[in-house]
Amino acid sequence: MSRESSEERQNASKCPFEVYRSEGDSLFLRKKYEKATECYNQALEKKPGDPYCLIKRSACYVSMSKYDEALSDADAALKAEPGNHRALYQKAEVLYNRGEFEFALIFFHRGRKKRPELQEFRLGIQKCEEAIRNSLDNKNALRMNSAGSKAFLKHLEDKNQKRPATKITKGKEKQTKVDDVPLHILPRNKCRAIFTHLFTDHEYLKRLDTQEMASKKWRTACSDEVRKITREGLDYLDARSRFWHQEKPVYAYKIHKMNKNAMKLEKKKKQGLAIIKVLEKLHEIDEHQHMEEHVIAVKLAESLRHDVGLWSEDEFPNRLEVLANVNSMLGLSHLELGNYDKALSAHERAFRLGIQCNLPEIVSHAVDNLGRVHAKKGNYQEAINIWQQKLENCGDDYELTWLHYEIGRCFLELEDPNAALEHGDEALRLAKQIGDEAWQLNIHVLIGQANLHLKKRAEAHTSFLIAHSLAKMLKAGDAEKAILEVMDEFQSTECELDSESITISDLKSEESPLKAQSVS
Repeated sequence: MSRESSEERQNASKCPFEVYRSEGDSLFLRKKYEKATECYNQALEKKPGDPYCLIKRSACYVSMSKYDEALSDADAALKAEPGNHRALYQKAEVLYNRGEFEFALIFFHRGRKKRPELQEFRLGIQKCEEAIRNSLDNKNALRMNSAGSKAFLKHLEDKNQKRPATKITKGKEKQTKVDDVPLHILPRNKCRAIFTHLFTDHEYLKRLDTQEMASKKWRTACSDEVRKITREGLDYLDARSRFWHQEKPVYAYKIHKMNKNAMKLEKKKKQGLAIIKVLEKLHEIDEHQHMEEHVIAVKLAESLRHDVGLWSEDEFPNRLEVLANVNSMLGLSHLELGNYDKALSAHERAFRLGIQCNLPEIVSHAVDNLGRVHAKKGNYQEAINIWQQKLENCGDDYELTWLHYEIGRCFLELEDPNAALEHGDEALRLAKQIGDEAWQLNIHVLIGQANLHLKKRAEAHTSFLIAHSLAKMLKAGDAEKAILEVMDEFQSTECELDSESITISDLKSEESPLKAQSVS
């Protein structure tokens, strides 16, 4: 018997990753979140950092009201795949459930930018904006009268009826205020307004808890378990009531502080409306850039930059961060319009603001864009110097691939094919490592061009053959046509070929990262 159980344990430990993941999905659909969490834990032991399992486990934690763990998993999924729209949605949902509506709104917007066709991001944006407006405008929607306060005080004095609550420190206990009444002991009419369709369930759990404590005569073996489940249900509803209170406020501030609080409320209202206005304008600029309407995008960005520049830190605490983003977007549109000096100036402002506000992401994007502008202007050595500085501190394989490729192209323009080939080989190694075939197409063309400059016809021919196969597989028509012309020239003549016959514009297919790669 012991041998059989030992064999079963060994077989269980050898279950593949897919088994645990599928079992977790099945349990999640049946709303057995704790068991689903255990399955995802096992799956993540087999494959640490798997974004899918992290996202699903985060969803389980949300359903169990464990928001810190849920946020940690959502962040880990985004770290593994920064562009994963499901991870963006999950983090937005966690932040929303934590009551951090402004931050949730930002991630819903990021997700909608990635996948504009998905309705959940649009609905998420709507509910966040409504919650922000509610939290700013509807403080007086429902007031608690003196009857509620008396009920609260009576409840505190009645030790026999008191239900154990979550632990709080003595300091916080002393600071308890009359208008901080826990929602589960409000008068019935106010309690019904908070719990809505769950009011009946809440009342049932309260009665059941009271009966279990009072009826010692009828205790059974399951009484402790029933009481535990009852209190867990009540604790869950109490925790959610705090969130509902934040999402749709119930109480007004104290009467003797109305004037002071009215000023604070007006300030928060202005800040909230300003945040919504800025996010809407940023979204509008981004849409025009995607439609390549850069003249309109420049006008909108200049207008927004002027408006934000007039605000003070009190009116908009994050205005410098917004200015950095606006300058980055402005620089991108100027670059597309050929206004290289204006683009350079905008990206330099974004870089300085990123350094000033300690925003590494904005600093990184600004460095990328500064190099691009110098390359477009023909200042290839300047572009190389900027990108090589970033190369030393970069740890992301996708970004390293792009940097080596761009540096290689600049060396090719400077007629240094040996350096171009060196960076091309390194970029190809990284592109194969991450499995990006579109980048491999671009890099094989670069390597072929470098070999042509070095008069290594056989190596160049091999690179162009591989590039042609990749272009055909990716259905990159323009690139395939350009590569075929070069290959025909190989077969028809032994003279030196024009290595510039394949240009960057030929490679700008829908699948090519050269078109999709734009740092905002």
